[in-house]
Amino acid sequence: MRPAGFVTGMQRAFDQRAMEATALSLVASGLLIAASLLDVGGSLGLVAVLGVLAALLAAGKDRLPQPGIVLSHNLDLYLRDLWGGPALAAVATVVVLGASPAEVQTVGGLIGFVGMVNYFLRPVYHMGYSLAERVVRTVA
Repeated sequence: MRPAGFVTGMQRAFDQRAMEATALSLVASGLLIAASLLDVGGSLGLVAVLGVLAALLAAGKDRLPQPGIVLSHNLDLYLRDLWGGPALAAVATVVVLGASPAEVQTVGGLIGFVGMVNYFLRPVYHMGYSLAERVVRTVA
C-alpha cells in the first residue's frame, strides 16, 4: 500500500503534460491578445507571422537557453515545446479568418481561459488517475 500523496511516475508525466498544455495555451493567448492590441485582425498576414515564429522556435529549440528545474518544474520541457504556442495561435487565427481585432482578442482570451481551466483541473486529473489505477489493481 502506498502512502497518501504518493505520485507515480505516470502521474508525474501526465501532470507535466497538463502543465505544458496550460503554458502553451497561455503563450497562444498572449500572442493573439498582443496582436489585437496592435490592431491586427484575423488575417493571412497574422497566420504567416505566427507560422514563421512557430517554425523559428521549432528549428531553434536546441539553441534556446536551458534553465533547468525551477520550483519543481522542468522549464527545459516548456522551452522545447514553446513553438506550439504560436502554432496554436496560427490555427486559431485560421479558424476566425477575417475577424476584427476585438474578435481576435476574444479568441485569445478563450484560449487562455481553457488553459487555466486545464490548470485548475489538475487535482481532478490526479484523483481520476488514482481511482482508475485502484480499479485496475482490484480487477487484476
